[in-house]
Amino acid sequence: MKANDLSVLIIESDRKFGFNFAQDLIKRGFDVRIATSGSAGVEAARAELPEIVVINAYSLRTNGLRITQWLRSAWPDLPIILIIGEDETITKAEQANELLRLPFTSQKLINRMRLFGKAKRRHLFKKGPLLLNTHTNVVQIEDRQAHLTGRCSALLRAMMEKPNKVLSREDLFKQVWETNYTVDTRTLDVHISWLRGAIEENPRQPKLIETVRGVGYKLNI
Repeated sequence: MKANDLSVLIIESDRKFGFNFAQDLIKRGFDVRIATSGSAGVEAARAELPEIVVINAYSLRTNGLRITQWLRSAWPDLPIILIIGEDETITKAEQANELLRLPFTSQKLINRMRLFGKAKRRHLFKKGPLLLNTHTNVVQIEDRQAHLTGRCSALLRAMMEKPNKVLSREDLFKQVWETNYTVDTRTLDVHISWLRGAIEENPRQPKLIETVRGVGYKLNI
């Protein structure tokens, strides 16, 4: 998988400081969204979770620690790269996955992003506002998170792999329970109910997981 398949949220001032990276990443084919302040970055992540966040704190005239903490508290598994100025006094940022001190080139930043892309994608699945970690069985949706059972995690992953498509109850049961016995799939319905309780804002009026009567379920993203 190519590094520039990564969806990137870069929090960076639109003022020119000599070390602006957003436009260079866009030219190199990355899927980039730009936020020009920490609060705008949090809102952008809430609207659609990226696969990695780059905070150019130097361009924002801050050390970036508060922005990093905001993001980390909301999304514990979200990879964060924090960029600071050459003269910045901080030497570590515990909430960031990587601390980079200027000056450096865009290629160095891309190399760091590539490492996260290879390591994280193996167990992180993202569709729309949903970010599922199949190692921890934690799902993030907007600013909420929920711990799932292993079966619910597998069920959500199966639906995330085919978003906006109607999946039959029998096919879901075969895939998640790894069995060809599909005479009684009521346990699937129970797990769908649990999953709705975890990810829906109002489980009694679900918007994400739709019941298609007589067929199965559809994940609306």
